[in-house]
Amino acid sequence: MPKRNEDGVIMKLKRTVDFELLSEEYILIREAEVSKYTVNSIRNTLRHLLASFEGEISDKGLKLKILQFLSGKNNEHYNKQLQAIRGFFQYCVGEGYLDSNPCTAMKYKQHTSRVIQHSEEVIRKLLDAPDKNTWAGLRDYTAMVLTLDTGIRPNELIQICISDFDFANGYLYLRENITKTKQKRTLPISDVCISAIKKLIHYRHASWNNELVFCSWRGEKITTGDLRDRFRAYSKIIGTQITPYHLRHTFALYFLRNSSKTGVFALQKIMGHSKLEQTRNYVALLEADVQQAHQTASPIANLLGRSAGKKKAILMKL
Repeated sequence: MPKRNEDGVIMKLKRTVDFELLSEEYILIREAEVSKYTVNSIRNTLRHLLASFEGEISDKGLKLKILQFLSGKNNEHYNKQLQAIRGFFQYCVGEGYLDSNPCTAMKYKQHTSRVIQHSEEVIRKLLDAPDKNTWAGLRDYTAMVLTLDTGIRPNELIQICISDFDFANGYLYLRENITKTKQKRTLPISDVCISAIKKLIHYRHASWNNELVFCSWRGEKITTGDLRDRFRAYSKIIGTQITPYHLRHTFALYFLRNSSKTGVFALQKIMGHSKLEQTRNYVALLEADVQQAHQTASPIANLLGRSAGKKKAILMKL
């Protein structure tokens, strides 16, 4: 824990600041804006940062402490924690406790894409893996279908209720209290997906007293951990490591391959990305695919490539 002065607060040149108290206030505000997962991430980041503070801290010392705290972290972890810390100190500035945000000049590191691609063959094997004669198997299969059809996040999927569906018009409405960004989202769903969802709902037990679509065989809420465990078992069956989130990636890649040039904007809305840069990770991956395909299929590469080989052989003989 941070060392305190006589009043139990950390000192700044301008005025005394109790960062721990301010962090608690900030987290309470963020709880109404972001998901529980994000709130916990912010809370853990600030707790560990403040625990590294010792004694009285000046303006310049504050920035140094933050840089030391972020040092050595991989790009993804660094960016996530910097975002949390920057947001907190911006709140401190807004409340008049700081003159400026010590993170203002700190830049995010280049994001390394973690988009996972799986072949159509692997996806077909995965869809065949669940035992659809059991509730758990049918539930898992339907979860796969819905994710591949909409790109929904696992944590959103497990909170969907029957009333969230508009089967007549082909939509799934995600409530703001279950989305990562705390914003409502409307997802179009295909007829195939609607049929799978309806079948799952049909086999719900009459005694279950909730509306959850994806629940345990006892009608209880499942966790994302439960879902990952199920996918881990299916991965062993098909011989390929695959997670629920991989299906979200698969949806995004297929969507972009089969959509128009403006598809990236539609995908951003469907995926619920707060920033277009997140969606462009998929675009970058597809551009690499296009380049590889061009190298293989280009007429000029094939024609002159073979000719160049023959000419080289002739020159060597000469």
